Amino acid sequence: MIGLVPVVAMLLAGSVPWTHDYQKAFADAEEGRRPVLVFFRTDCGGGRAPVNPMAGGPVDHDDVLSDCDLMQRDVWENAGIIDAAQRFVPAVVDGGDRTLQTRYQAVRMPTTLVTDPWGNEIFRSTGYIPRDKIERILRAVPGDFAALAPAGRVLRGNPTDFGALFAAGRFYEDASLPQVSERLYATALASPGSVDLTARREAVIARGLNLLAHLAQPAEAATVFEKELAASPEGPGSDALLLGLVNAHLQGGRRKEAEAALKSLEKGWPGSPYAARARQNLEGAKK
Repeated sequence: MIGLVPVVAMLLAGSVPWTHDYQKAFADAEEGRRPVLVFFRTDCGGGRAPVNPMAGGPVDHDDVLSDCDLMQRDVWENAGIIDAAQRFVPAVVDGGDRTLQTRYQAVRMPTTLVTDPWGNEIFRSTGYIPRDKIERILRAVPGDFAALAPAGRVLRGNPTDFGALFAAGRFYEDASLPQVSERLYATALASPGSVDLTARREAVIARGLNLLAHLAQPAEAATVFEKELAASPEGPGSDALLLGLVNAHLQGGRRKEAEAALKSLEKGWPGSPYAARARQNLEGAKK
């Protein structure tokens, strides 16, 4: 944890304390279980990288600024952003070694990236980003990555590992970042490892519930459930998928479709507790 004196010095210095040594940045991040903030600004016009005033003196801005320089002036030198960024390890890429630019496919400049302590992407934004949005992102990133450590290490070496992607999706859902979870669940279900039907359906249900409960996207959830049911109508967990489909249709105001899904559920799995729950939900919904 950063002590009081360095934090005060950082705020007084007037800028996020960027480093060009990305290898040390990621090593420090893993050691301290801290997220990484990467700012890509290679060939971004203006030709200046963010300057750490603690080392290089105050930033002298030109009259006409590129989006990268505007980000430096309006965002990275803002006291609220500096405070929000103090628990991150910040690295800047502004030319020279383009390893990170290639690794993360950072094409449009500027690109702002947040990763977990193992370098796995959490958030990405391109172009100029207002500081209120950046601050919301920085403050939303979890403060404790201990539960993600096993999956984070696996994903660093194999970003398509089904089990690790699913576990990471669960982690970010628990951390109240459902948009991140949706991306991870979708990637897991598209990965080569999603061949075990039972495990796959667990992930499908998790994704559908995330879309329903946290993202309020019933149409998308219905599509997820329907696609999985079409692939194996009588597979394990189909009754749970049909309950999800009933709920998705009800949430989306499609009562007739919900009734049809309930009919399929009661016909195929008459003794399932999911059938009883689906009927209860249907009867409790407004007609």
